[in-house]
Amino acid sequence: MIVQQFLKWSRSADVARRTAAASALARAYLLSEMEVEERCAADAAMTYLLDDPSPKVRYALAEALASSRAAPPHIVTALAGDQYEVASLVIARSPILRDSDLAARVEIAEPRIQTLIANRPEISNRLARAISEFGQEAAAVALLRNANADVCDACRATIAGRHMEDAATRGALLDDPDLSPVLRLSVLKACGEALAGSNLVGHALGRGGAKRVPGEAVSNALVLLASGRMDEGVCDLIAALRDSGALTTKLLIRAVCAGKIDFIARILSDLSGQGYARITAILVDERENQLRALLDAAGLARSVHPLFLTAIGIWRDVANGRLNAGAQEVTRMIIEAFDADNASARDHDNDDIAALLRNIHLDMIRQNARRHALDLAAA
Repeated sequence: MIVQQFLKWSRSADVARRTAAASALARAYLLSEMEVEERCAADAAMTYLLDDPSPKVRYALAEALASSRAAPPHIVTALAGDQYEVASLVIARSPILRDSDLAARVEIAEPRIQTLIANRPEISNRLARAISEFGQEAAAVALLRNANADVCDACRATIAGRHMEDAATRGALLDDPDLSPVLRLSVLKACGEALAGSNLVGHALGRGGAKRVPGEAVSNALVLLASGRMDEGVCDLIAALRDSGALTTKLLIRAVCAGKIDFIARILSDLSGQGYARITAILVDERENQLRALLDAAGLARSVHPLFLTAIGIWRDVANGRLNAGAQEVTRMIIEAFDADNASARDHDNDDIAALLRNIHLDMIRQNARRHALDLAAA
């Protein structure tokens, strides 16, 4: 009887009154003590309101029910399929919506809805996989930045494969501390390619400079971002660098100048075929002859052996407390030693290495200045 009266009343009531009634009805359903018959009647009335021609009425219903676990599932599900303003309320908040329903919606939803789903308070791996497979760029970025999302390596790889051309996606991937070293290398290369293709960089530096700068930036980023990892991913990274031709002497020089000795040890182990423990022992102890033999076995040109010997020796002194210096001071010392060793030599290769060392030193100065500025700003 109550439902019949409500239906008759709703046909003649204006939008404002129907909106108020929808909100009151939903809140009463959630908060009031009702007999079974009354609850069934309220449920039926709310179901009827799902077909109200005014989105304001359906919005009021969604607003009242969105965050409640006691809301009728069939009503919440129906509201989730409504127009964006209505659906967004329940999709963003409702604890009733199941992963299976949300995953199915991701496949067909507009980008705004996909992003709302990716921003939900909890994202299971099943839902994360659906977002990575079907979500547009904004949804992928939201997923990667959601601290409560269970994002696996397969999801990250799928996102990278679908949206690598999107700058925001590349940034979100690089910001992810769990990104594998191999995938990080792929993203860094994509960043370099995007930089090289930038009209701004091309106009500012010319075609040659536009090609050179990204390569240097990627090498520097690899040293800073990937070399600190101590897990098995480093071995995969080294294999990927070797297979792609990116494992160059210049990269090794950057790494040793930056003090990434463990990274150097793993690379030398890979290139020479000798055990990591033996390589570490040679680098830690002052065994110059063994170190020269190791560099030979790794295939490094003898012209750069003195540079590596100097750098490893200085960083060994820093590690043992015999020298108090950072990367900026160490690179300056390496440059001075290299210049002294090659003062009388006239070799184009030496000129290239000298230029590289100076670029590395300037990078260290900029990094120190940037850190100092940030410290001052935070003080």
